[in-house]
Amino acid sequence: MGQESTTRRVIRGFGRPRGYAVAVALAVAVPLAIPGSAVAGSAGDESVRALAAGPPTPAQQWDTLRAKLAAIKGVWTDQAYSGSISNAMPNTALLGNGDVGVTSGGSTGVKTFYVSKGDFWNANPSPKPAPIGGVTITGTTAQNSDNLALGARATASSTEGSLTPDRAVNGQWGNGYEGWVSQVGKPQWITLDLGSVKTVARYVVRNDNAARPGNAAFNTKNLAFQTSADGTNWNSVDTVQNNTADVVDRSFTAVQTRYIRLDITEPTQGTTPDSTQNPRARIGQIELYARSGGGTPPPAAPFREEQNIVDGTVTTTMSLGGAPVSMKTWLAADRNVLVTSVTSTGGAPVQLQASAYAGATTPNSAYSNSAGVDGQVMWAERATASGSRWVSRGALATTVLGASAVQAPTVSGATARTVFTLPAGATVRVVTQIGGGGQNPVAPHNDAVTQVRSQTTGSLATLDTQRADWWKNYWMRSGVELGDAVLEKFYYAAQYFIGASSRAGKTAPALYGIWTTTDSPQFSGDYHLNYNAQAPFYGVYSSNRPELSLPFHEAILAYVPEAQRRAKQDLNRVKPDYISRRFPSGGVPAGVLFPVGIGPYGTTTDDQYHQQVSNSLFSASQFVSYYEYTQDTEFLRTKAYPFLSQVAQFFESYLERDPAGRYSLWSGPHEGTWGQNSSADIGLLKQVLSTLIAGSQKLGVDAGRRATWQNILDNLPAQPTTVFNGKTVYSLVSPGTMQGSDTRDIHPGDNTINLEFVQPADQLGINSDPAKLRTGIDTLDAMNSWGQENSFPKVFNQAARVGYPAQSLIDRFKQVINARIAPNLRIADTFHGIEKSGATEAVNSMLVQSDQGIITLFPVWPAGRNASFWQLRQKGAFVVSSAKENDRVSYAEVTSRAGGTLRLKNPWPAGSFTVTDASGAAVPFTTANGVISVQTAVDRTYRIVPV
Repeated sequence: MGQESTTRRVIRGFGRPRGYAVAVALAVAVPLAIPGSAVAGSAGDESVRALAAGPPTPAQQWDTLRAKLAAIKGVWTDQAYSGSISNAMPNTALLGNGDVGVTSGGSTGVKTFYVSKGDFWNANPSPKPAPIGGVTITGTTAQNSDNLALGARATASSTEGSLTPDRAVNGQWGNGYEGWVSQVGKPQWITLDLGSVKTVARYVVRNDNAARPGNAAFNTKNLAFQTSADGTNWNSVDTVQNNTADVVDRSFTAVQTRYIRLDITEPTQGTTPDSTQNPRARIGQIELYARSGGGTPPPAAPFREEQNIVDGTVTTTMSLGGAPVSMKTWLAADRNVLVTSVTSTGGAPVQLQASAYAGATTPNSAYSNSAGVDGQVMWAERATASGSRWVSRGALATTVLGASAVQAPTVSGATARTVFTLPAGATVRVVTQIGGGGQNPVAPHNDAVTQVRSQTTGSLATLDTQRADWWKNYWMRSGVELGDAVLEKFYYAAQYFIGASSRAGKTAPALYGIWTTTDSPQFSGDYHLNYNAQAPFYGVYSSNRPELSLPFHEAILAYVPEAQRRAKQDLNRVKPDYISRRFPSGGVPAGVLFPVGIGPYGTTTDDQYHQQVSNSLFSASQFVSYYEYTQDTEFLRTKAYPFLSQVAQFFESYLERDPAGRYSLWSGPHEGTWGQNSSADIGLLKQVLSTLIAGSQKLGVDAGRRATWQNILDNLPAQPTTVFNGKTVYSLVSPGTMQGSDTRDIHPGDNTINLEFVQPADQLGINSDPAKLRTGIDTLDAMNSWGQENSFPKVFNQAARVGYPAQSLIDRFKQVINARIAPNLRIADTFHGIEKSGATEAVNSMLVQSDQGIITLFPVWPAGRNASFWQLRQKGAFVVSSAKENDRVSYAEVTSRAGGTLRLKNPWPAGSFTVTDASGAAVPFTTANGVISVQTAVDRTYRIVPV
C-alpha cells in the first residue's frame, strides 16, 4: 500500500487544451435499454446474433445479468470462518449499505455477524475505525440438561479483573465470549464443586479461539483433568499434551466424584510474543457429562454459507442446538436494519439463544461497552475513548420476531441475550437496528430500540423488497460480457464491494472499506492519500456509477483548512534541508499540503510526508474524473474547481524555474526517495492545470490566472524517460537525479509509480503518439510488476490505456486473480483492501476508451474473441453500449447526458453506417480523419450501425 515503497497513482485531467469536448451531466440512475451481450463460444455467438435483431428489453437484460451474478458467489463449507477477525479486510462473507458493514463469523454451531459502521471512528489519541459489536445466534447450553458443570461453584488459582471462574460454567458461552481468565503466570487451575457426588465420563473444554477467532495462540496446550472426593487430594484421570484444538472433548471410564479440577501447566501455545511473555489461562466454558460422547458430538447438518452479490444476502445452512436450520441474512438498503431469518428444517422444536454484544476481540481498554434490556429488546452500546476530540458511540438493538416461548432478555456484562423456541418448520427473524456513529451522539441505543421495536413482519418484507430492488438497479447501471468466467468473477465481485461500501452522503470507505473487526486495524484503517484511498474509485466513473466517489471528495474537502495550515507552516518537514533553503519561513504563501494519512472530519492519522508533496495531486485526480465523466457544472463550481485551485496555488510557489523559464519539481516518487520531476507528480500536475484552464473558461472565473497556469503547463518537462536493457522506458524521475540509497531510475518489480501519469493522470492514452505508447508497453515489460501487491489497481489499468497486447494482458490479469482471490472473492494480500476494486477500470478500458475527446470501441480486445458491454460511461458524459462479433463491431449506442459533440473512432473504416435516434429517425453526422462526429442533445440516445 502507500506506506510501502510503492505508493502512487495518477489520473488524467478533464480539460486538455487539445480539443477536449466539455459536456457531461450529473450521473443518475438510468433504466436499461441496453444492447445485449456477446461472448466467445457457441453461447456467445447466439447472444450476438440475437443482438443483431435489436437490443434486448430491460427485463431481458436483467434476466441474463441476474443469472450471471447468481453464479458469482463466495462459498464456504466449514465453520472455521478464517479471516473473519482481521486487522485488514475480512475474508468471510460481507454485507454493506455504504454505512453499516456486516462480517460473517462464528464457530461450530454458532452464527455471529460482526457489525461495524463507516462513521464509527475513535478519535483519541488518534483516529481509527472500530467495530461496534455483533449479533450471535446459537443453541442453548441450558437445553443440554445433562451438562453437570452448569452452575457449579467455581474457584481458581487467580483471576484477571471481572473474568471470574464462574463465567466458565454459566452456560452463556457464545461467539466473542470470554470465560475465566487468570492472571499472568503458570501453572494455573480452576476447580468445580458439583455439590454432590456425580458420575462423570466425559468433559469438554472450550478454549479461547473457539469463541474468539484469531486467538488460537491462547488455546490451552497442556492440562490434566483431575477428580477429588474432598477437594484437597487430587487424582489425574486424563492428561492432554500439546493440544492445539479450539475444543478439547475427551471421554474416559466413568468415575464418581464431587470435585473437578483442570490443572493447567501450559496455558497458551507460546507461538506469539504475547502468549509467550504473558501466559494466562483462558477457559471459555467447561462441560461435564455422565455418558461418554465418543469424543465427538452427534452428527451435525451439513454446513454451507454463500455470499450472494446479486442481491446482497448471505445464506447459511447449518445446525443450531443440534437442529438443522437455514438462514438468510441481509442488510436494508438505507435503514441500517440487519435481519437474519432462521428457518427450521428439522422435525422437532429447538431452543435457541440470540444475543447482542458490544466490543471486539482483543478490545481497546479505553473503549467502553455496555448492554441492557428494554422490554423484549436487547441493546448493546460501545463508546470510543474520551479525550480532546469527539467520542463516538455505536449501538445495536436486537429483537426476535415470530418465535414462541421467548424468554425475558437478560444482561451479563456487555452482552444482552434471550432464549426462544423455534418450532419445527417455522421461521423466526432476528432483527437488529444499528445506530449512532459520528461525533458525540448521545445514548444512540435509545433511538435504535425505538426503531427496532417498530418493525413488523410487513415492514421487514418492504425493506427486503427495497434491498433487492436497490441491488437490481445498481447492477443495471452497466455490465460486460467477456466470455471469461475468471475476469467476470473478479469484475462483478469488485463492483459489489465498492457498491456495498460507498454511498453518497455517507462517510467514505477507508483502507478496508467499512468492514472493521478489530480495534487495531493496520495503518489506522485510514485514508492513505498516496494512492490507496483514491484507487477504489478508479473504475466507478466508466462503470456509470460516479456517485460512489462523492464520499471521498467530502473527506478531502473536510481536511482543506488543515492542509492550508500545513502548506504555510509545516512544509519544512517534507525535507528540511531542501525546504529550509528555498522557503526560510517553513512554508509557502498559499495552497494545500496533505500528509499521507487522514481520517474523517478533517483529522490526521499518519502525520508523515515521506518526502512527498503529491497527496493533494492524487486526491485532485478524483475530482477531475468525476467532472469529466459527469460534466456536473455545479460540482465543478462548488467542489472541484475550488479544490484544484488550492492545489495549483501550492505548486505555483513550490515549483523551481530556471532562467529559460522551464519548470521542475523535486519530490519523492516512492516514499522516502527524492528526485527531480517525479513522473507521477508531473503528470498529475498537468492534469490539474489543464482542468483549471478549461474549468475557469467554463465557469467564467479567474481569467487573470489562466495565463499563469498555461505558462506552467507549457514549460513543465515531458514525462521522464531512461534506457533500460536497450529500450527507452518511462523513469521515476529525470535520469540521474534520484538521491538516497537506491538511485536507479526505475525499480523493476516494484509498483508502477512511473506510469501513474498514464492512469490516473490520463496524460497518455490509446489515441496518443504511437511511439509514446510503445514506450509505455516497453516500460510495463521492464517493470514486470503484474503481481506486485500495490500495483493491482494500477498496472492493468495502465496497460489497457497504452494498448498492451490484449491477450497477454488478459492472461497476466487472470494469473494474478487466480493466485490472489479470497473465498469472499476479494483480491487479498497482507496489507490492502477495498482499493483492489479500482482494477475494474482495466476491463472497462479494454472495451472502450475516451482519449483526447475521441471514444474508441474495443481498443484492447483480442482478435477472434467476442465481447459486449452496455452503459459504460465515457468522458463528456456519454453512456456507451456496443458488441463485437467475429472481429466486427455490431453497433454502437450512445446516450448523451450533457449534450455536446460525440466523437467516435469509426469502427467500420472500409464500410458505411447509419446514425439514428431512438425513434429511428436519421441524425446528421460528419466524418473526418476516421472519426464520426454527431452533435448531440441532452438525454438523447443515438444508434450507429453498419450497413
